[in-house]
Amino acid sequence: MPDEQHKHKHHHKKKKRWWKWVLIALGLFLLVDAVIVGKLYFDAKKAVDVTYKAVKHDDKRTGSVNLDNGQPFSVLLLGSDTGEYGRTEQGRSDTIMVAAVTPNKTELLSIPRDTLVTIAGHPGNNKINAAYSYDGVSGALNTLQSYLDIPIDHYIEINMKGLEQLSEAIGPVKVDNDLEFTNLDVHFPKGEVTINADNILAYTRMRYEDPRGDYGRQLRQRQVLTALVEKAASIDSLAKYHSILNAISANMKTDLTFDDIKDIVTNYGGAKNIDQIQLKGNGQMIDGVSYEVVPKENLDEVQAQLKQTLKLK
Repeated sequence: MPDEQHKHKHHHKKKKRWWKWVLIALGLFLLVDAVIVGKLYFDAKKAVDVTYKAVKHDDKRTGSVNLDNGQPFSVLLLGSDTGEYGRTEQGRSDTIMVAAVTPNKTELLSIPRDTLVTIAGHPGNNKINAAYSYDGVSGALNTLQSYLDIPIDHYIEINMKGLEQLSEAIGPVKVDNDLEFTNLDVHFPKGEVTINADNILAYTRMRYEDPRGDYGRQLRQRQVLTALVEKAASIDSLAKYHSILNAISANMKTDLTFDDIKDIVTNYGGAKNIDQIQLKGNGQMIDGVSYEVVPKENLDEVQAQLKQTLKLK
């Protein structure tokens, strides 16, 4: 009987020791996990703080957007040609998109850079991308608000050279190319193609070989942007977060704060579902200059769709 009691106590001690090591291992795992999450948090905050740049522009919204409760908001996305092919001057906004963001989806509107508009303080005919050249992000925000008749709450600007670095950080993505072409000595067959840092500008900048002109280029830009966002949001990209943050902090400016971005991540989970919209016009020569003139009915339709998504009256 004493032997049986001794064996039972020994077995009980082994069992306790086994659970003790499980708890220690679990505790260490949680500690390491917390350190990683904490480092990612502070690294992300540092990167976002570097990119933050407030811009004064006309306020077309009554009150401010409440990101805590998932209120729809809009963002102007600008791709400037500063930094591309060695340029150092401010340049023009080569890519112009407006995103209407809700908790369930994002409507991503592409606007032809040659669109004929009126720019405050600059009389006469103007192309919409000249607003950035004249008055920077502030001019672009004011012009787009006036043209689309909606408030634009925030902006994100990235230079095209930064697109290469971001692609290198995130890694290759696949898109469905609907037109065989060669640009900058890079050939793209029709069908699924792989886009990486070496060919991303050749793919997203081509327009002269495309019978759709700038509309074809805007389609490719939306494709690549959507693919990069989806991959960057995947769990596989966590290991690359440091490179991604470096690319963002070096090449992006925005008036979204770190707290804003946290609220968006928390409350707009479905925003990664992107509906693509194209503002379409007709090419016209005016005083010897080529413009894209958007018919009123086309503009009215897009304005109505954006207002509905943003829940504006």
